[in-house]
Amino acid sequence: MTQQTTEIEKLFEGGATISKEELADYLKSKDIHANDESIRKRISRYKKAGLIISIKKGVYALSKKPVYVHPSDKLIKKLSGLFFSRYPDIDYCVWSSAWLYDFTVHQPVQFFYVFETEPDMVEILFNLLKDNGYHVFLNPDERTMQLYVMGMNNPVVIKPLVSRAPLVRDKALRLPSIEKMLVDAYIDKALFYFIQGNEMQNIFKLSFSKYSINISTLLNYATRRGYGNEIKDFLKNSSSNLNKIL
Repeated sequence: MTQQTTEIEKLFEGGATISKEELADYLKSKDIHANDESIRKRISRYKKAGLIISIKKGVYALSKKPVYVHPSDKLIKKLSGLFFSRYPDIDYCVWSSAWLYDFTVHQPVQFFYVFETEPDMVEILFNLLKDNGYHVFLNPDERTMQLYVMGMNNPVVIKPLVSRAPLVRDKALRLPSIEKMLVDAYIDKALFYFIQGNEMQNIFKLSFSKYSINISTLLNYATRRGYGNEIKDFLKNSSSNLNKIL
């Protein structure tokens, strides 16, 4: 991969981005037996390794940053195991608001968990967690977040999971991609009321500076949530480097 990394970097010397066709031509020049399927798999490996990022459909930019790895969390494993053991065929996602604090200037003291599942399963999930002794809140507004949720020990906020949300799947564990975390933090202002304004800009700037972010995935998810253009403009205003390629 090291030699390929150096060679792929040379492809970007003429500009900030390259097309899928240009990348495919390069791969074919290195392997005369390469076909469409093998090229697709190689590009996928490059993206997973954080070597390239997808800007939009069929357009890539170079990235030398690592892929985001979620911190280990015992409670998330317990929550996931409880739900998955009963509903293995139902999609879901669990994460902690504390994961965002790695990108903030001011470190909030309190945090909460977010548990998302298919819309027709949210009440079933609510009752399941409540019956098992967890402090659960279903779609809380900002006032509820301030008065009750943030004062609890390990509170769990339950909300519907957006279809085709970008998730990281590991056996029974379903975690949000970093792109989903960023978009949700920006859009769900009632939940993340304490990290808006300048702090939200800090979160995006620091996450983009530290990790490989798939812009195409981020914007596609934002669009499905109805905020595609707004978040695209936010990215342009947050970074001059992103403004060149968006």
